[in-house]
Amino acid sequence: MSHTTLKFDELHSLSRETYEEYFDDMGIPAANKRDRVLVAMKLEDGFLEVLSWIQLKKERGEQFFLESIPLFEQAFLAAAITRIDDESIRQTAREFAEEVALSTYNNQDKEYFFSFDRAVNMAATESNAINGYGEFDDAKKLGKARKKWNVIMDGREREWHGEVNGLTVPIDQPFEVGGELLMYPLDTSLGAGADNIANCRCWLTYE
Repeated sequence: MSHTTLKFDELHSLSRETYEEYFDDMGIPAANKRDRVLVAMKLEDGFLEVLSWIQLKKERGEQFFLESIPLFEQAFLAAAITRIDDESIRQTAREFAEEVALSTYNNQDKEYFFSFDRAVNMAATESNAINGYGEFDDAKKLGKARKKWNVIMDGREREWHGEVNGLTVPIDQPFEVGGELLMYPLDTSLGAGADNIANCRCWLTYE
């Protein structure tokens, strides 16, 4: 979707189509896709609200960095806890909030960082991460023993993600992806960085 500065009341129908198209690319069951769409839309609402608040603070010449961190954290958690709620997801929320607040502050003169497009991109990525972790947690509770990394091989995949496509490992063992360790796609708990995470469309299946 091209860059847009449409108002909030013009965005809702566009966002659902965007997320459904994005998650359609992944070979996940319909119920998992539905979870991702719903969490992404709630994340989007929260992120847009925080970005609008920051924009207002900027226009008034007021500081916003430190105050924006708990707002981003609250927006993340409000969506995440509809899917899963434990200390791990709360730690992820804190780390996300610090990173996105700093990125926004460092790029406050760039229109994209306050745009609908950025909110959608963040929401899609973080919904994938939240639901990926939820599905991983569910699989462990169900006694699944192994997990398989799946990649959409359409020419847009990261080369190093393609290299692990179809790889199966024990459920408690991390995947080595591009020199980093991930328990599931978009996992940052073992130190994976943005090059492995942003806009990732990979998913796991369990056995």
